[in-house]
Amino acid sequence: MCSLLSVSRVGYYEWIKRDPSQRKLRHEFLSQEIKRVYNQHKGRYGSPRIALQLYKEGIETKKRVVAVLMREMRLCAKGYHRRKASYGQPKPIESAVKENLLNRQFNQEIIDDIWVTDITYIPCSDGRLYLSTYIDLTTRIPRCFSIENHMRKSIVIDPLIDYKGKYPNFIHSDRGSQYRSYALQEFLDKYGIIHSMSEPGTPVDNAVVESYHRSIKRELIYPNKHKTKAEMKVLIIDYLTDYYVNKRIHTNDSKRI
Repeated sequence: MCSLLSVSRVGYYEWIKRDPSQRKLRHEFLSQEIKRVYNQHKGRYGSPRIALQLYKEGIETKKRVVAVLMREMRLCAKGYHRRKASYGQPKPIESAVKENLLNRQFNQEIIDDIWVTDITYIPCSDGRLYLSTYIDLTTRIPRCFSIENHMRKSIVIDPLIDYKGKYPNFIHSDRGSQYRSYALQEFLDKYGIIHSMSEPGTPVDNAVVESYHRSIKRELIYPNKHKTKAEMKVLIIDYLTDYYVNKRIHTNDSKRI
């Protein structure tokens, strides 16, 4: 064996006696915990839900790490069927749909753990604008936003790219094409952000951001819909960065930063 591997006998025996790496020990521990949660829920949980439960139990890990370890242990959620290998053109991830992990649990205690997001239209005298906002679920305060003339996928990605603070662990959205885009999924995976999506046709699954946009329209947009798009954009930026954060009274002020 040593001659085949071109190593010395002493070096070989030193290698096999070496203590396991921290990563290996960590993965062994995670594998046990993953199997425990998987069995606890009778095989109904896939990697996103298992990662979420482990996080709530104080075990920090990433969804993709859980997915890799589950594959190694041949664990699959019930109802999940592996696709056979396809040698044609791969289907784009533009149609990716995520589970509803938030499940209307809107009362959260950890600031910047979960953000909720949506896009709404802004009527102006010379056309429409579109507002994309990310809100911290605990404080109900906007963390980043984008105001555009279009609804292309960049409207949901650019605010995250430009954001200078700490990203959340989870982001919840509806199933709009912008949120299912490959570009957004790639960004979220890069930063280890778990994506949760509402069930189709159920805006109540994203009630917090829906209510937030209704408040903006009632207090700012509708009284100023005679403004041009350029004028409206200035009003919205001032409202979101100053008035809403620093001056407006909120019902959950005790949780604000």
